Amino acid sequence: MPSHFSGALPRSSPALALVLLACSPPAVSNDAMNNDAMLAADVVAMDAGEAMDAAVMGGDAASDGGRYTFPDVIPSVGDPATLDPRAKGPFRTGYRLLSVTYTPPGASAPRTIPVHVWYPTWALSGPSVTYLRIVMDRESFRDAPPAPPAHMGGYPVHVFSHGDRGFGGTTAFLSRYFASHGWITVAPEHVGNTLGDTPNPRPYALYHLRSRDVTAALDAIERLPMTDPLRQLGAIVTRRAVLSGHSFGTHTVWTTAGASFDVERIRPNCTAANACTAEDLAAFAISYRDPRVVAGIPMAGSINRSLFGPMGHSSVSNFPMLAMSGSADPVGADGQFDSTAPMPLSWIDIRGACHQFFALGGCAEIPDADQDRIVSAWALAFSRRHVLDERSMLVQSVIDGSMPVSDRVTLRTR
Repeated sequence: MPSHFSGALPRSSPALALVLLACSPPAVSNDAMNNDAMLAADVVAMDAGEAMDAAVMGGDAASDGGRYTFPDVIPSVGDPATLDPRAKGPFRTGYRLLSVTYTPPGASAPRTIPVHVWYPTWALSGPSVTYLRIVMDRESFRDAPPAPPAHMGGYPVHVFSHGDRGFGGTTAFLSRYFASHGWITVAPEHVGNTLGDTPNPRPYALYHLRSRDVTAALDAIERLPMTDPLRQLGAIVTRRAVLSGHSFGTHTVWTTAGASFDVERIRPNCTAANACTAEDLAAFAISYRDPRVVAGIPMAGSINRSLFGPMGHSSVSNFPMLAMSGSADPVGADGQFDSTAPMPLSWIDIRGACHQFFALGGCAEIPDADQDRIVSAWALAFSRRHVLDERSMLVQSVIDGSMPVSDRVTLRTR
C-alpha cells in the first residue's frame, strides 16, 4: 500500500536527521485512567489559582521561582474577529503534554497516547519545549499560565494529525499561529506510527486508529476538570473544531470527515503478511465520522483510493475542506480535487513548497518564513469562516483569493 509520507527531514538539518532516526518517541505516562477520564500526565508549574492570577497580571508575575515573565501591561485584544488572519495575533504560546488512555471499540486492550496542547498565554518567556527530547521549540513555553479566552463562548479548537513516522510537534508553527489568535490546538501522537516505533510493514490498524485518536483527544480536552487552569478561565469549545493533517494525516482528515472504506477493495490485501487482521477488516466497515469536526485541512497528501475506492468520498457531506500542496511535492492533489466533485473543496498549490514545508520546513525553493505567511494565514482564515462562522470581508477575501496572500499560490475552488 502506498505511503503518503516521506520521512525525510529538512535539508538544512542533516545532523538532526541522524539523531532523530535513532530517537525513541516521547515517553507515555503510566498513570492511566479509563476511557471516561483524562490522565494527569501534564506537569503544571502552578496551582489553578496561581495560574489564573498570573494570566491577568502584568510585570514579572510568575510562580515557581519566576519561571515566566509577563508584559507590564496586558494588551487589550478587543474583538478577535477584527484581527487580520495574515498576521500573527497578540498572544504568545503555552504548551502542555497530556496522556490519554482509551479503549478502541472492539479492542481487547486500552491504548495510551500522548496529546500535545498549545494555547494562548501572555507569558513573554518561560521554559522552552523539546519534542522527542531534541527538537527544540523556543517559541512555546511549557505549562505557561493560559490567557483568558478572547472569543465569546470560549477557546476555539484546532486539531492536528501528524504524518507517517512523525510526531505531534512536526507542524508546531501552525499550532503557535492558532494560539496567537486565541485558539487551542490539540495534537494526538499516533502511537505505533511515530518516529522510532513504526513497524514494517505498517499495520493496517493505523488506518482506523488515527481517527479514533482524534476523537479520544477531543474527548479528553472536553473532559478536563473544572480545576484545570484552561477550564477555570473559560470553556473549550469542542463542539465545532477544525482538523488539519500533514501527509498521512491527510488520511486522518478524510476518515474523520466520514469517508467510507471500500472493504471489498481492501479484503484481498488484508493478510498477515501485510499486517492486517480480520479485526481490522471488520473495523473498516465502520464510519469514523466525528460530528464535532466540521471542516478539514489536508496538507501534502491526497485521498487514498486503494482504501476508499472511487466513491468513498461521497459519504462526506456538509464538510468543507481546504487542501494544500506544493509544486515540489507531487502527491496527487490535482486528482483529489478533480475526483471529489461536487463536495466543497478548495485547493491551494504553493510554488516551490516541498513535503516538509507543511511541517519541519527546510525546503530548497521556498523560505520557512512563508510557512506562516501562506499556510498559517490561509488555514486560520478558513477555520474562522467554517468553525466560527465569520463572514467578514477580511476573512472571505483571503479564502477566495481576492486579497492575495502570496504570488506563489495557485487557487482552485468550488
